[in-house]
Amino acid sequence: MNRRHLLAGLAAAAPVQAAQSTPGWSNPFARTLRDSFIEHWKDTKEYTLAMLDAMPPDGFTSKPDPAQRTFGEQMVHLAIANLAYFRALGILPVPDSLPMDRNVIAKQINQADKTAVRRYVAESFDYVATVLDKMTEKDLTRKDVNFGRNPHSGTDVLFRAYMHTAHHRGQTVVYLRVKGIVPPTWKFEPTA
Repeated sequence: MNRRHLLAGLAAAAPVQAAQSTPGWSNPFARTLRDSFIEHWKDTKEYTLAMLDAMPPDGFTSKPDPAQRTFGEQMVHLAIANLAYFRALGILPVPDSLPMDRNVIAKQINQADKTAVRRYVAESFDYVATVLDKMTEKDLTRKDVNFGRNPHSGTDVLFRAYMHTAHHRGQTVVYLRVKGIVPPTWKFEPTA
């Protein structure tokens, strides 16, 4: 083996060795998954807030169909789910400033007020980011998260939260289009 191949092999192994040596993380794939999810969560927060910011203040009570939530209610629903998914992991309690009960929310957060809804949504993403920062390998790989009828794994929570957020954020495209607003585009940047 020549020196160039040896150095390339050592360089490729360095991230795996670093992940393996990180306290509490013996599985490099689990650590990489969690770290990658953190970066994608930052992007999804940014994109969700861009969608929210694109709607003018008077559009927070609009809905494309009478059976649907208003734009403000849709964004608050997305945030409540973020909180519920990551609260289920039991890593950190949800702050009192982020009520999850719809009756309490109706009294404390004016879902027709863009500023109030934006704060709530942004803080829900920040709560999740804090939970992710504290997440251990055991939290990610556990299979007994009590959420819904069947137990879930920690990994399930990540994927369910991301999918739910994308689903409801995608619905807000229609809310914007009905008002004649071109929605922001997702940033397609290659990862390093």
